[in-house]
Amino acid sequence: MKTLLLSMRVSESSSYYEERNSIAFDYIDFFESLGFLIYLVPNNTTYLDKYLELDVDLIVISGGNNLDPLLYQSDFNPKDVYPERDITEYKLLNFAIKNHVKVIGICRGLHLINVYFDGQLSHNIANHVNKEHVLISKNHLLHDKKVNSFHNHCVTHKNLSNQMVQIAETEDGSIECAIHINRRILGIQWHPERQKSSTDRELISLFLKDEL
Repeated sequence: MKTLLLSMRVSESSSYYEERNSIAFDYIDFFESLGFLIYLVPNNTTYLDKYLELDVDLIVISGGNNLDPLLYQSDFNPKDVYPERDITEYKLLNFAIKNHVKVIGICRGLHLINVYFDGQLSHNIANHVNKEHVLISKNHLLHDKKVNSFHNHCVTHKNLSNQMVQIAETEDGSIECAIHINRRILGIQWHPERQKSSTDRELISLFLKDEL
């Protein structure tokens, strides 16, 4: 069976202060349906090295939370920032690059991958929260496909890392899918686990087979 490491978001109780590692059921349902055994990686673990000793086929950087603007020298001051999550996911990326493990970043995951490779982010964009958008792409699989959207910030052509190549975008120039130029690292702005379409399954299958 194929295995993956899945990062988690940090959430807080609404009634009292308590930081929690959490992941939506959708991620588990979606990646199990693709044949993966999933290991959840806590943000506060002191045993990350033990997770990295596992024989894994894929690392997934999940959505949720904002990146610390210090990572990309921005004066933007968002809420919902948890440096321990950034540190954990950077270590996962470091490991993946060193050991040639494939990576998929979803929503925030695309942002983190872009920033990791010296890109930037655009903030507080309009009409991208709880919306649907039609993709523009030279890839026939993605072109004209409708996808969900749940993000306040985005990657554009202006701030895309020079180590990433755009695969799909929206009409307003928000990059919806990008891949590293020479590493098996894919970023997806929409949430495939929430829509569970055949297009998403085929996209991820092509990526895993090194055909994307």
